[in-house]
Amino acid sequence: MEKITPTECPVIIYPPGTDITPIEGANSIGNVTFQETKSVEILAPYVEAYYSAKDNTLTMNAIIYVDAEAIKNEVLDYSVIQNTYIDIEGDAQLQFFIVYNQPEELSGDLFIYEVIFQADADIFIGGLSNLTSIQTFLWDSDPVTSRGTVTTVQHN
Repeated sequence: MEKITPTECPVIIYPPGTDITPIEGANSIGNVTFQETKSVEILAPYVEAYYSAKDNTLTMNAIIYVDAEAIKNEVLDYSVIQNTYIDIEGDAQLQFFIVYNQPEELSGDLFIYEVIFQADADIFIGGLSNLTSIQTFLWDSDPVTSRGTVTTVQHN
């Protein structure tokens, strides 16, 4: 009789909040190779945030670096999660998590993706016009690490 050893399934952990993933996918805009990378940490995203008073919309443009192993058939499988939290002053703040499965060891070959998404004003209790900054994180769905940044909201 053959002994069967169960394989461990990776634990998938999602951040708190509501899925607001845009229908249109992320745009691949290039790649970069780090010749002698020793880091296993993911790179922080570069994010710009724009508030339009006319439309009461908050649009984020995030540039993220993704390990080549996370790309399947030239498509990045990702989600965008919006979360509201109350800061120490009692004000509602926004966090965004760009979620995808990052390999445990980075190869040094990274694809650069542009992810454009809008905040869902209906689920944010603080009023988008009151925001001065947001937090955006890359979230590994089977996490060893996640990485984030704080971005100033530009009002027009």
